[in-house]
Amino acid sequence: MNNAFFLLILPTRTLTIHLGSHQQCTGLSLRGSCTSVADVTHLIQTVQQMLERRPAHAWIDGQQLLALSPLGQQALLRAHACGQQAGTQLHWCGLSPALQQDLQASGLAQQLTLQPATSYEGPNFLLPERRTTATRLPVLTD
Repeated sequence: MNNAFFLLILPTRTLTIHLGSHQQCTGLSLRGSCTSVADVTHLIQTVQQMLERRPAHAWIDGQQLLALSPLGQQALLRAHACGQQAGTQLHWCGLSPALQQDLQASGLAQQLTLQPATSYEGPNFLLPERRTTATRLPVLTD
C-alpha cells in the first residue's frame, strides 16, 4: 500500500442535554442541534436513562434546541416511542416555531405532545434562566 492516504472523521456532538429529576419531576433540557448520528445516539441514550425511573410524565425543555435534521426529527419520534413503551408521557415544551413547522411539514408533530415553554413542569433547575441565576455568587464588598 504505497502512497495510501487515510482520512478518519470522528463524529462530534453538537447537542448538549441536561438530565435531572427532583421528587416526582423528571426532565431534560436540550441545547444546540440534533443533526448528526452522534447527536441522535446521545439523545436516545439519555431518554432511555431518564425512562429507567419509570416516571408517569417527563418534561423536555427545547427552548435552546436550534436545529433538527430529518435524522433528528426521527430521534424525537423514537424517543416518543420509547416513552410510550415505558408508560411515560413525554412533553416537548418550548420548541421554536421554525422547528414546530418542520415537524408539521414532516407529519411528526401530530405524534408528539408539543407544548409551549410555559407548560413545562419538569425540574426548574434544568431551565437555562434558572441555571444561570442559581449559579451566581453574591458579590462581597468590604
